[in-house]
Amino acid sequence: MSLQNAVLEGALVVVVLGWIVYRQSQWRLVDSARMWRGPIVLAVIGLVQMRTAFSGGSIGAVAVALLVLSAVLSLAVGVAMGWLSQIRRTDGQLWARTGLIGSALWFVLLAVRIGVDVWAHLLGATIVTAIGVILIMLALNRTGRTLMLMRRAEQFRPVGAH
Repeated sequence: MSLQNAVLEGALVVVVLGWIVYRQSQWRLVDSARMWRGPIVLAVIGLVQMRTAFSGGSIGAVAVALLVLSAVLSLAVGVAMGWLSQIRRTDGQLWARTGLIGSALWFVLLAVRIGVDVWAHLLGATIVTAIGVILIMLALNRTGRTLMLMRRAEQFRPVGAH
C-alpha cells in the first residue's frame, strides 16, 4: 500500500467516524429501517473493498485471529454505546442519542483499532489493516449499537404497541 493510499484511506475513516459521531449527538427518531441503513451500507462497501484486498492472496491464522478479535471488540463497543444511549418519548414517539459517554467510546474503539493494526503489521497480517476490514468493523459496531438500542426501545413502548 502506498503512502498516498494510506492517507486517503485514513481520511475516509476520519470522515466516516466524524459523520457518525455528529449524528449520534443529535436526537434521532428510533426507526429501525433508518437505523439499519448505516450498518448495511458500511458492510457492503467494506465487503467490496475487501474483495480487492483479498484477491490473489491467502489469509493466515494470525490474520483470522486478529479479525475475530476486532469483530468481537467492535460489536461489544457498539452494544455498550447502545446501552449508554439516552432514550426519550416526545409526542408519543421514541427518540435516542448516544450522548457524551457513549460517543467517548469511539476513542476506545479507535485506540484498540490502532493497536490491532500495529500488531497486525508486526505479525505480517497486513490484510487486517485494509480499509474494507475497517469499514466492516464499523458496520459491526453500528450493528451492536442498533441491536441494543432497539432492545431498549421496546421497554419504552406502551403495552400492545408495535
